[in-house]
Amino acid sequence: MRSALPALVLALAFGGCRSQPDPVLALVESLRVAAEDRDAQTIADRLSEDFKGNGTVDRAEAAATLRRYFAAYESVHLAVYEVAVSRRTDTEADVSFRAEFTGSARRVGGLDGFLPPSAVELFQLRLARRGPDWMVTAAEWRPLEPVVSPSP
Repeated sequence: MRSALPALVLALAFGGCRSQPDPVLALVESLRVAAEDRDAQTIADRLSEDFKGNGTVDRAEAAATLRRYFAAYESVHLAVYEVAVSRRTDTEADVSFRAEFTGSARRVGGLDGFLPPSAVELFQLRLARRGPDWMVTAAEWRPLEPVVSPSP
């Protein structure tokens, strides 16, 4: 699953009081959780009506692609890291992150030999607040080489 999108960040205020989680980071985390749950509809619900992905993918095409990918996998795990948020205004933000996907393809019709067991993607999202909710209005992604840690 290469386009699936998400970061878990809970902030604690000084003095031990809990502050409200950042809604932008909460959106990224909700996308990550939905991807792990293989829930294409929840992700599609967070894409704006005018969503554009990689320049030409619209909301309906993104949702259909996610449904096909999720149907092909028995399990999905998504690690999101190197999250950077740049607020443009109070209602617009840009978010970039790396997403590392691992999954087990279904063993039907040779899918397990055809689909990749892992992938790393760099995502750049444009977000906008529409009413009370933050939505993904645009997304760009590209594959990255996995980071290989040196052997001790």
